[in-house]
Amino acid sequence: MEKVIWSKRSIKSLNKIWIFYAEKAGVAVADRIVEEIISESESIVFATQFQIEEYLEKGYRRAIVRHFKIIYLVRNNEFRIYNIFDSRQNPKKYKLPDFH
Repeated sequence: MEKVIWSKRSIKSLNKIWIFYAEKAGVAVADRIVEEIISESESIVFATQFQIEEYLEKGYRRAIVRHFKIIYLVRNNEFRIYNIFDSRQNPKKYKLPDFH
């Protein structure tokens, strides 16, 4: 497995997901959902393992956990996680930051 690197935006998205579910369903549920997202992200073993994300530029891929899309790109033997989107939202909202 290559190195997994999380952008600032992807970390912020994880925090928002945790806060939302902690308030709505409790800390245990929030912990479980975020752990599933992190686990799935760290289980990517090759660049083309998951689907191409059709709403973004060429090369971006997605892994899906529940109704969340983990958007990543492979560069220099690194899996760069750019963001995590709720797949129920309008795809036009999918914006990716510069990687930091």
